[in-house]
Amino acid sequence: MEVPRNLIRWAKDKGVELNGIKPQRIPNRGLGVVATRNLKAGETILTVPTEALRSLDTIPKSISRKLPPDVSLHALLAANLALDDTTKFAPWNAVLPTWADFEASTPFMWPEELQNLLPKPAKDLLKKQQVKFQREWDIVTKTFLDMQRQEYLYAWFVVNTRTFYYVTPKMETFPHNDKLALLPVADLLNHADSGCHVSFSPESFTIAADRAYCADEEVYISYGGHSNDFLLAEYGFVLAKNRWDEVCLDDVILPKLNTMQKAELEDRGFLGKYMLDVETPGCHRTQVVLRLLCCTLGQWRRFVDAEDDGEASQGEVDTLLMQLLDRFLQTIDKTLEDIENLHVGQVTQRELLVTRWKQIQSMITQTIKHLKI
Repeated sequence: MEVPRNLIRWAKDKGVELNGIKPQRIPNRGLGVVATRNLKAGETILTVPTEALRSLDTIPKSISRKLPPDVSLHALLAANLALDDTTKFAPWNAVLPTWADFEASTPFMWPEELQNLLPKPAKDLLKKQQVKFQREWDIVTKTFLDMQRQEYLYAWFVVNTRTFYYVTPKMETFPHNDKLALLPVADLLNHADSGCHVSFSPESFTIAADRAYCADEEVYISYGGHSNDFLLAEYGFVLAKNRWDEVCLDDVILPKLNTMQKAELEDRGFLGKYMLDVETPGCHRTQVVLRLLCCTLGQWRRFVDAEDDGEASQGEVDTLLMQLLDRFLQTIDKTLEDIENLHVGQVTQRELLVTRWKQIQSMITQTIKHLKI
């Protein structure tokens, strides 16, 4: 494929070193990185010198000095991308996702009717994105009056989806999630729930194989231990297999609580964020709230204070959890029906939303089967 070859030549001119890997188109998934030979665990496969990054140090003063000093690095990098009319990064820009790619996969750009049908964690993340983007767009557009919202939104999502954690002495005071840099070639590595080791020094970023890879096998990095709701909202995809995946039960549990119960939970720091994963029939927070619903207040307080291991009440808790999960499955069936009956947005958007809900449906069904054993 011509574009990756152009990128490799350009990257090597910048000092980027590829060792046993190459960019390659992955069927149905765009570009990725594959091994060109057998790789050993711990072997350095990619080195990107800091001079090749797009970071705080590469933002022109003509941009940074015109914006408020407390503007986020995310906003600065996006402004730089949107305003860059040079050919300096042309081979790199050529392999970035297109506007159409983001529109098809990123919930931020979906019709409101589809956004409203997102699972709660994804919907909550979307709302935070909308607030953050609007705040930063308002700042940038006051200075750069000719910039179009779509071109800034595109650049903002390039930064949102393709940056790596990076910090220099000048960035020590930045918020953790705003210590960012864009890396050529490295940003083509796709995400898995475990992946290659990424490290950086003042001189370079280094990526080392986390395990042995066979020739022609795709090589991954990991963006972190994220659920598929997080991946969907932030990056526009879900993993078929994700050991970090979980389901939020707030929508079926919170309506069961009265005002006094909510106050009691909030006072103890246990209000909301009731999660379920394939390994655990309800996280500790879930176990806490379920006992408030089916035990006496005294029993509940002893459990919260670790004076009671909860074994005596576990049967009641499991029965209540199964009832709530059955109700959640009914809600999911209705949601899937609503999506099927909608004729807004793109087919790919609706398919991705259906895929996520079916993953949640499967996790809940597995939990019910486990509880019945």
